[in-house]
Amino acid sequence: MLALQILNLSGTPIKSLPDSLFGLVNLKRFSLNHCVLLKLLPSGIGNLNCLEVFHLEGTAIVALPREVEQLTNLTSLKVSFREPVSLDHPRKMIPDGVIPQLSKLKNLYIDVSPKDERWKASVESVVLEICTLTTLDTLQFYFPNMKLLSRFNWDSIPISPPLSHFRFTIGDHTSRIICRVPREAELELVRYDKCLKYVNGEGAPKEIKKVLRHASALFLDRNMTIEKLSEFEISNMMQLKCCLAGECDKLQSILDGDQMVIGASEEVVVGFESLECLYIYYAKSLRSICEGRLDNSSFKKLKYLTLHMCPELTIVFTLELLGNLSRLEEFTVDDCSNIRRLVQCKDIENEIKHVLPALKKISLHFLPELDSISDVLSIAPRIKWMSFYYCPNLKNLPISKAFHTELGQIKSEKSWWQALEWQNTEQDSNWKDIFVGVDEGD
Repeated sequence: MLALQILNLSGTPIKSLPDSLFGLVNLKRFSLNHCVLLKLLPSGIGNLNCLEVFHLEGTAIVALPREVEQLTNLTSLKVSFREPVSLDHPRKMIPDGVIPQLSKLKNLYIDVSPKDERWKASVESVVLEICTLTTLDTLQFYFPNMKLLSRFNWDSIPISPPLSHFRFTIGDHTSRIICRVPREAELELVRYDKCLKYVNGEGAPKEIKKVLRHASALFLDRNMTIEKLSEFEISNMMQLKCCLAGECDKLQSILDGDQMVIGASEEVVVGFESLECLYIYYAKSLRSICEGRLDNSSFKKLKYLTLHMCPELTIVFTLELLGNLSRLEEFTVDDCSNIRRLVQCKDIENEIKHVLPALKKISLHFLPELDSISDVLSIAPRIKWMSFYYCPNLKNLPISKAFHTELGQIKSEKSWWQALEWQNTEQDSNWKDIFVGVDEGD
C-alpha cells in the first residue's frame, strides 16, 4: 500500500504500531485519536516525512520521540500526554529542539495533565520554541503560570506568533478536586475561536488583560478576589462574545457603570456590547448583573443568560438593563434562594407594554421566594417554552392572551399548576392544552 496517503486508526484498541507502517512513505494524514491503549510512539515515525497532519489526542503516550523533528512537512500536530505512573519515563514530553524543526506548523494542540510536574519543568522552553513558528495560526496550550504569556507579543499587530485561533488554560489548578460548573456549560466555549480559561486566579492581572483583549470567550474559573467582571476593563473585552464565571465567591456584579464615567462630560462607556452568552454559576456574593449607569448599547446582543446558585440575588433585571435585552432568547434561573422578582419597574408600568420581546425559553427552578415575574404589563410575546419547579409563591404569569398561540409547552409540578391564580379565568382552558405536569419525584 505504498501509495496510501490517509490512514485513520482513531478509536481503535491498537496497542502498538507495526514496523511495516513506517514504510508508508507517501502518507500525508495519520490519525490515532482516542487510541487509549497506545502508550508508545516508535522512533520509526520519523520515516513518514511526507506527513502533513498527525493527530494523537486522547492516547496514553507520555512523550514524543526525538524523531518527530524529521516530520518537517507537518502543518497540524495534536497530541495528548498521559501522566506517567512510574519514574521510568522521559524527563521531557517534547525533546528540546523538536518544535523549531516543524517550521510549517499552522495548528498545534498540546493537552497535558495539570498534575504532571514534567510540564511545569519544561513548559518555558516549549513556549520559547513555539514563538519561533512564524506560520502558526492555531494554538491550544496550558500555561501553569501567567508570566509565560509575556513571551507572546500581544501588543504587536499581528500577534507574534500571529494566532487567529487559540484555546488557553492559565493558572495552577493541581489542587483542584472537582469543578462544580456543568461540563455542558464549559463545552459552550468550544464554539468560539479565541478562548481563555483563567483558573484559581486572583484579581485581574495585566498579563490576563492583554490576552483578553483578543479573546472571544472567557471562562473565569474560581477567582477568589474579583468583585466585578469589569475590573478586567471594558476596553479589553470589546470582542468578548461568551462569558462563563464559576465559583467566584467575591463576585458582586458583572458591570459597574459608575466606574466607566469619563471626566466631566459624564459620558457612559458601552459595556459588553458584543456579549451573546452569559453564564454565572455558584456566585455566592452576586447582588446584580449591573450597577450604576448603563449605556443603551450595553448587553444589546445578549441571547443566553443563566444564573445558578446566587443566594444574594433578589431582583435580576434593573430597568435600564431590561431595556437593552431586546435579543435575549433563553433565560434560566436556578437555585437562587432569595430572588423575589425578576423584573421590578412599577414607576413606569404604563410606559412599557411588553419587555424581553425575543425571549423564547424561560426556566425558573428552586426559587422559594419568587412571588412574581414582573410588574410590567407582560413579558416575552414570543415565548414558546416555560419550565417552573419549586416556585411555591409564584401566583401569576404576566403573559397576555394574545400570545398564547406561540407557546408550545409549560412544565411544572402539578401542585403549582393547580394552585395558579389566573388574571383572566377565560384563559384557563387555553393553557391546559400546553401544560405538562411533572410529579415532584421526577
